[in-house]
Amino acid sequence: MQTYYIPHKLKIGDITHLSDSDSEMIISQQKLHEQDLVEIETYDKVFIAQITYIEKGSVEIEIVEEKGERVTKEYPTTTILQSLSNDSKFNYFIEKCVEIGVGRIIPVESQYSLKKKKKAVKSIGLWNKIVSDATEQSRNTRPTIVESPIKISELSNDQLGDCIKICLATENVESIYLNEYIQGIDIRKDIVIAIGPEKGWSSSDIEIFKKLDFDFVKLRGNILRTETAGIVIGSIVKYLKGEI
Repeated sequence: MQTYYIPHKLKIGDITHLSDSDSEMIISQQKLHEQDLVEIETYDKVFIAQITYIEKGSVEIEIVEEKGERVTKEYPTTTILQSLSNDSKFNYFIEKCVEIGVGRIIPVESQYSLKKKKKAVKSIGLWNKIVSDATEQSRNTRPTIVESPIKISELSNDQLGDCIKICLATENVESIYLNEYIQGIDIRKDIVIAIGPEKGWSSSDIEIFKKLDFDFVKLRGNILRTETAGIVIGSIVKYLKGEI
């Protein structure tokens, strides 16, 4: 049975249409016809639907049965501890993290952050809206959690949990290249990745990470912008976990 995705809530008896691309494919292939059954996935559930009408460019369906909750394989969580930046960059960062499936974002005010915790708190509603929209677009079944902003001094191991902790650092601190580091860890475990601001971490920031037992890593090649670095490293980790 063919499976199609519809990005909104449904219930038995609802009549709706498949996306333009799915409809075009069905019409061009001519393998499905009116009265045939198809499987429909939404964000959280799976249904059986019957094709009720096919016309040029559109396939109409009626939901006839609910099969239950949408079940996905559980993966270890990837958390990005991201230094606060200006609104457009941070919003872009959140959107892309949702798309690649980052489990959690902890916005942090470090010494050289471009935005303070007190002001960033006012953006929580917008961040949640970005997460909601990006979740629907990417069909992510585990919406990214964006926590309330904190100061780096408030960071604790109780908040981070039992996990691998790495800090991307370009500062003069003992570090190892990321591609070498990941060869010596159990990539299946939860992981926290700390990404600093454009100006980098201060000496006091570094000391906090040392006290929290973070390992320091660096990248080969070009220096990445703060919002790019989190997405790149997050993608690498997700790929190695077999999640993308």
